[in-house]
Order: sequence, then structure tokens, then C-alpha cells
Amino acid sequence: MKNSQNNLSVRIIAGVIALILIMGILFVTNAFVGNPISAMMANRAIEQYVNRNYSFLDLEVENAIYNFKTSGYMARAKSKTSMDTKFAIYYSNGKVQRDDYENYVLGGFNTLQRLSDEYSYIAKEIIAQELDFEDNRTMVTYNKDDYGNTQDIIKLDMKFDRNLPLDAEVIININLKNNSLEEVAEVLIEAHEVFLNNDCVFNKYGLYTEENNEGRMVSVHGVTPKDIEGGKLLEQLEKALEQDELRKKEIKEREKVENREDVKNMEEIKDKEVVEDISVYIRE
Repeated sequence: MKNSQNNLSVRIIAGVIALILIMGILFVTNAFVGNPISAMMANRAIEQYVNRNYSFLDLEVENAIYNFKTSGYMARAKSKTSMDTKFAIYYSNGKVQRDDYENYVLGGFNTLQRLSDEYSYIAKEIIAQELDFEDNRTMVTYNKDDYGNTQDIIKLDMKFDRNLPLDAEVIININLKNNSLEEVAEVLIEAHEVFLNNDCVFNKYGLYTEENNEGRMVSVHGVTPKDIEGGKLLEQLEKALEQDELRKKEIKEREKVENREDVKNMEEIKDKEVVEDISVYIRE
């Protein structure tokens, strides 16, 4: 009799523990991926929202995905006929809270992103074929700070045009042997020439090198065509690097000044020639 009672107690305890474990797993799962019922409600609400607000766009809506950071759901909608008409819809607390249609579609974000991607592909092919950097990861971006009112320039689903009247910057990402400023200057000069020969005009150049065998990498930004064509690019890069080192030194000296220490080095830093816009960073 006692053995039967003991076995029953063990089974009850085991059952309780199993139930607790199952509930814990369900709780954790629900916290990270949501639950089927909430997902169904989100999908239904989003579908109704799209039918009510965007029936004229002929959209396809993907199933909602749970975001554990916001405890809400997000679904992506895209047009069957317009490559630039795609945006996200956000659901939480029992209703659709907002969508990205105005910014991403009407605001031209999707169109400019696509144009950047197309220009990046062209630039990458030029660097690969004409400068023999086959594994380059070159990309082109348009200066979003200068967009302003671009409705007269950016049109939904417009064809790519490398002469688009917006400032474009090209960032060349390659592997170099020594990662020296001499190599960087040489690549920038050659890249500028081959880009112009292919009717690619950029208002700014950047170059990023991956770490070499010695762990050295170089990052250069803000180089203009004028800098390249001036014939003193290497000298400017060296001055920009020195300027970067001086900035670091200035920060340390300011800390000393706050402690009432010598300000002589601060005057020395201020007297140095400044290279505008160009920034150079080297990590050894």
C-alpha cells in the first residue's frame, strides 16, 4: 500500500514538474516568437488595414513576424506591379499602429536605395574589371542630407540614370597588400580616372581596406575630385592622418587643461594646418 502511495506521489510530482517545464517553454517561446493566436489576429488586422487604406495599390502582404523587442508584429507589403512600392506595417496592442508607406514609398527612400544599389553594381564591376580587384565590395550612396524636396527628381520606379542631379559618394572596399597611404592614394587616382572614362561622376570618394596579415587596416573618407586632380593627394592624406593624431592629442591635452596643467601643447595643436573634410584612420 505504501509503495503504491509513494509511486502515486512520485507520479504527481513528476507531472507537476513536467507541467511547469512545459509552461516555462511556452512562456519563453511566446516571448520570442509570439503565439499562433496572436499571429492570426495580427495577420487579420493587417489585412483589413491594407484593404481599407491601400486597396488601390494591388499589394501582396507577407505573414506577420513577431518582434520580441517591441512585443508586436510586423508584416511587409509589396506591390505586384511597382518595384519601389514596398513597406512595413506594424501591429501591437490589438491594432495596427503605423506603416512606412509615406517615408519609404512617397518619400522616395525605396527608389533611392534601388538606384544606389544599381550604381553600386556598376561601380563594383568597373573596379573589378579595370583595376583587377575582383573581390571588391564597392558601394555608392546618395547624400541623404542634401535630398531636400526631391519630388521633381526622384520618381517612383524611375529607370537608373548615373547623371542623376544628386551628390553621390563612392566607397571602395578592397584588399591591399601593405595597406599604406601610398597604395590608397594610387588606387583613388586610378579609380577616379576609370570612373570618369565610364561616365561615373562622384562628388566624394572613400576607401576602406580589410585587415592585412599584419592586422593593419586603413579607412579614408571625404576625398573630392579636386583633391585627386590636384596632384598632391598623398600629401593631403598624410596631413589628414596627422590631423587625426592631433585631434586625439588635443582630447588628452584638454583633459590636462581641466586639471590646470600646461596649455603649451594646445597652442601647438591649433597652429597646425587643417585638411578640410578628408579623414584618415589607420589601425595597426
